[in-house]
Amino acid sequence: MSRSSLFVALTTVSALLAPAAVAAAAPPGVDPATVDLTLAAGASAVVTKHVTTSAVPPNPDLVLLADTTGSMGGAIDNVRANANAITGDVLAAQPTAQFGVAEYKDFSDSVPFKVNQGITGNTAAVQAGIDQWSAAGGGDTPEADLNALYELATGAVAYRPDGTRIIAWFGDAPSHDPSGGHTLAQTIDALKAANIRVVAVNVGALDALGQASAIATATGGVLLNNVPSNQVSQAILDGIKSIEVTVAPKVTSCDPQLSLTNAPASVKVPSGDVATFTETVAAAADAAPGTYHCTVDYLVDGVSRGFVETTTVRVLGLSINDVTVNEGSGGAPVRATFTVSLLGGASPNPVTVHYATADGTATAPADYQAASGDVTFAPGETSKPVTVLVNPDTVDEPDETFTVTLSNPAGAGLVDPTGVGTIVDDDRDGVFSCTGTAANVIGITAAVANPANLPCADDSKSVLDATLNAGLIKVQTHALTASTDLAPDDQSAAPAAGDHAQAAARIDKTVISTVGLTIELGVIQSQAAATCQPGPGGLAPVLTGSSTIASLKINGASVTVGSAPLTIALVIGSLKLNGQTIVNGVVKQQAVALETPLAKIVLAESQADVHGTAAHPAGNPCKR
Repeated sequence: MSRSSLFVALTTVSALLAPAAVAAAAPPGVDPATVDLTLAAGASAVVTKHVTTSAVPPNPDLVLLADTTGSMGGAIDNVRANANAITGDVLAAQPTAQFGVAEYKDFSDSVPFKVNQGITGNTAAVQAGIDQWSAAGGGDTPEADLNALYELATGAVAYRPDGTRIIAWFGDAPSHDPSGGHTLAQTIDALKAANIRVVAVNVGALDALGQASAIATATGGVLLNNVPSNQVSQAILDGIKSIEVTVAPKVTSCDPQLSLTNAPASVKVPSGDVATFTETVAAAADAAPGTYHCTVDYLVDGVSRGFVETTTVRVLGLSINDVTVNEGSGGAPVRATFTVSLLGGASPNPVTVHYATADGTATAPADYQAASGDVTFAPGETSKPVTVLVNPDTVDEPDETFTVTLSNPAGAGLVDPTGVGTIVDDDRDGVFSCTGTAANVIGITAAVANPANLPCADDSKSVLDATLNAGLIKVQTHALTASTDLAPDDQSAAPAAGDHAQAAARIDKTVISTVGLTIELGVIQSQAAATCQPGPGGLAPVLTGSSTIASLKINGASVTVGSAPLTIALVIGSLKLNGQTIVNGVVKQQAVALETPLAKIVLAESQADVHGTAAHPAGNPCKR
């Protein structure tokens, strides 16, 4: 509106401008932030807690709302010139602060309300929004104040969900009521529903109808009266820093053995002041010895600002840990050393406790050596060892357990009185097998390496010449060899990539003859292997086999074979070359197999297998 500016002496109508307490110099937070107590069951302790609040309410979203009618030129110029000081001062106290800019005039003007800049952290954009303000319009005393406040409370700008929402409103005239269809009561309800604090800066007759004082009081804000136009920016800062905040402790977690209370339930202080609480921590009468925790978050205006205190209470008690040891495959017993711990800190007096072993799936004396005795903690000691000897063996079996139990304590209670000893079987979960056979004619063999097959073992056999018959079929062979290889020879070693069972068989020359048929073979040989190789689930056996036939003649006619599988139909049956089968963990490679209705002849056969054990029927030697 157009009217002469009001010049009055600066007075402080709001008592908040004269703080009742001196602002604290300590950084925002709770002191002490950690509390460490040793209590007996049923005892309690009292701790005084000081919560220093921020000089500016935390994480503020501050909207600067200006009356930009014609009489407001001086106040607008002051805020425009000091915009960077306002944002800079607020950011110095709260680096996450963001700002918005809005203005209002009257409904007789073309734009009675406008958002010049939405909520942003860009101070240059804030300055640009303020620079849009121009003192003009109005014409009667009431303006569109309430409408502007209502709009800012109901979606005109987007506040952050965890921000402290503040509108810094300055003007020199009261509002129409209703304004844009919104009454004073409706505007206050909307502001409260949006959790907005209003800092009202009266540079004239803003509170002439009591609207500004009602809004500031209802929203927990501040009214600053009699502010000269050239001091509006400073009044805005003073008002923001005078907003009261409510500090309320909230127990966010607490072990059931403890209780924690604060008195009073909440404290309201001006921003930057200290809220003081008396905290009582108690251990339940039936609390077992141990270490327990409570966490308290000192909320500011109902929002967590990271003012968290952690309380640790120790009730003296004894515990014993669990121990896992590898069984071993021989030699000296393995030491399973348990630790008996005195929890809650050292005791000024001796503490004693008895211990004794007991069978689980492991039994004494077969798997371990039974032990019992007493442990004594001298003053200041908090841990003592108890050792149980485990007997090694080479039998694959499931992991086994035994226990060490504490009893009859003196000077402390029992927290965890049972330690579990786990004996990890470190024998392989399976075995390799292997065998190599140079010739097998209806069960009659020549040059067989490791004929037992299971377990695999290093072996080699050779025969210079062998003639084997199957009825009218005659098999003449020359230079027969077969070999098997196990790695490592000591299978008690931990499985490793490359561990294997291998078999090989070879015949340098073979002639198979019968009525009307002669088969001549050059060098034939086969290999088969089961090898531990890395895979997605760790080491696993991989089965491989191959064979080759250097040359083949049937009734004098050459046939090209090589290493690929091939079946040739004959009058007396079928001739199968380079055959391979992999079934149930067994790889079998046959260089030559002649099958007739009455006989089967197999030459240069190699076989490698993996087997589980009684303890691990589906196991294999690549795992333990």
